[in-house]
Amino acid sequence: MSSMPSGVGKLETGIREIDDLLRGGFPHSSSILLLGVVGSGKTTIFLNLSRCLLEKGDSVIFVCTNNLPENYRLMMKADGFEPQPFEERSLLIFIDSYAKKFGLESKEKYSTSMVPYEISVEISKAINEAKGKNKIIIVHNLTNILDECGSRDGLMFLKSLVAKAREAKATLLLSLNPQAFPPAVLALAQEAVDGAIELKEKKASVRWNL
Repeated sequence: MSSMPSGVGKLETGIREIDDLLRGGFPHSSSILLLGVVGSGKTTIFLNLSRCLLEKGDSVIFVCTNNLPENYRLMMKADGFEPQPFEERSLLIFIDSYAKKFGLESKEKYSTSMVPYEISVEISKAINEAKGKNKIIIVHNLTNILDECGSRDGLMFLKSLVAKAREAKATLLLSLNPQAFPPAVLALAQEAVDGAIELKEKKASVRWNL
């Protein structure tokens, strides 16, 4: 595990094992890639993190490429968290990049296809609307975008999104299935962000780009 950067604020995930590993949480205003196969816990981490941040007055922009926003709301409610009040205050903003892929009509204010440019435009709009103290962009998940548009365009999108988050002084978190792409693509994705967390059975490892 590489040492984490010092002198920056931390965003607690609400999951003790992850917070301990990160020495207090994700560094604020950084870009982190969460690597894990299907079932490794990426969704749980993102939902727990969202609740933890929202309850502290931060904003969460949740880009949905892996499921409908309504299903994420149901998962939050099942865990005892009601998202609607936070959405009404522009603290929680869902971007639906899932419905159109399957020919469904999105019910969300922000909806887009899986085209990187369109997603980027909606993220910019959501950043401007978000009212929280700190702004956190969650992309769940990057795997589907890379599958849809190809590795080359997907990696270009990742780099542009990292730059957009830095300009907005926001924290960017993305998930990726490391088994879905060749090692070269995975390496380029990790180089584009500030750090990566790899989830494995009963443990996780951290790599930070210093």
